[in-house]
Amino acid sequence: MRAMKGATKDFLRVVVAVVLGAQLALAFAISGSSAAAPLPPLSIAVIGDQNTAGMNNRVVWPTLMAERTGWAVSNYAQPESGFAADDSGGKSFSYQVDRAQAGRPKVILLATGTADASMHVMEAVTVGAVDAINKAVRTGHQVAVVGPIWYENPVPDSIWRVNDAVENAAERAGVPYFNAVDPPLLSVALMQSDLSGPSDQGQSVIAEKIAAWLRTEVVR
Repeated sequence: MRAMKGATKDFLRVVVAVVLGAQLALAFAISGSSAAAPLPPLSIAVIGDQNTAGMNNRVVWPTLMAERTGWAVSNYAQPESGFAADDSGGKSFSYQVDRAQAGRPKVILLATGTADASMHVMEAVTVGAVDAINKAVRTGHQVAVVGPIWYENPVPDSIWRVNDAVENAAERAGVPYFNAVDPPLLSVALMQSDLSGPSDQGQSVIAEKIAAWLRTEVVR
């Protein structure tokens, strides 16, 4: 009888040890898989004009920024678009924000267009900037704004007016703003020969500068 009881106890010890071992193995497997699972890359949707979409470029700065940082960057820019543009052909930045939101990015980056400089009164630019920024903020996205990208001194008054209008809109919304005219982000040497937009080298410089700024102002 005692031998039977002893055998039963031994059997129970073995069962308990096996169960505990299986539980520990499962716990280690779960914790190991959790630790090994990579975090998804930061997702950024870029809104912009031809400086961002590219004009006779082999590369554009959002693509270069993605390659260099590992971020998932989607480019919704279109030539001659801006805050004050109407919706025809999807030129308005507000419309580009609508398209970008469908991709559920973490960050919406608005790169101000130089087409807005054709406006003699900045009211339409201000209204468009406030609308695009607030639309993105209301849906829970992080928002960052890049001012008009310029290449020489002195900066034309028309570019300064756009810069000031958009910067004020960004400040009121409490979102980061990158001033690309003081000093100018580019130089004539980094532009295409007809000055229609950045050269490929200029696109590379834009990617480097904006990525560095995003790391300090947006990516926490």
